[in-house]
Amino acid sequence: MMHKDNTSIYIQDTLHKKKILKLKDCKIWLNSIFLKNSSITIRIVGEKESQSLNYTYRGQKKPTNVLSFLISENPLIGDIILCHPVIKNEARNQNKKILSHYAHLLIHGYLHLLGYSHDKELDGDIMEKKEIQVLKRNGFQNPY
Repeated sequence: MMHKDNTSIYIQDTLHKKKILKLKDCKIWLNSIFLKNSSITIRIVGEKESQSLNYTYRGQKKPTNVLSFLISENPLIGDIILCHPVIKNEARNQNKKILSHYAHLLIHGYLHLLGYSHDKELDGDIMEKKEIQVLKRNGFQNPY
C-alpha cells in the first residue's frame, strides 16, 4: 500500500482469513508519528513463530506481544511482529478491547523503530508518554 512520499505499510496475517488489522486503521493510528518515505511490514503470528524470534533475537524462550526489527534508518524500513494469541490473552486479562490493545502495541512497536526504548526508567517514561499521547489522539484510553 503506497501513498504520498513513498510511504508504505504492509500487513501479513499468518493466522486469520478475516483480517484482524485493517490497513486504514494502521495508517490512522500511526499517522502522527509515521516518517515520510518509510516502509513497514506488520506481521501477525502465532506463539511458535513469536517464541522462535524472541529466543533468537532477545534470548527469551517465550512468545511475546510485539517485536520490532529495524532494517534501515534512512529511509526507515522495519518489521513489527505481533503475536495474536498473546495479545488476545493480554487484552482479556487487562479488560481491554483487542483492537485498542493492537493499536497500542503497533504504536509501541513503531516507536521502537524510531529509536524509542524502555530499557532505562527515564527512557521508558518518555516512551510511555509518547504512546499515551498518540493513543489519545486516536481516541484510545491510557493503556497503563
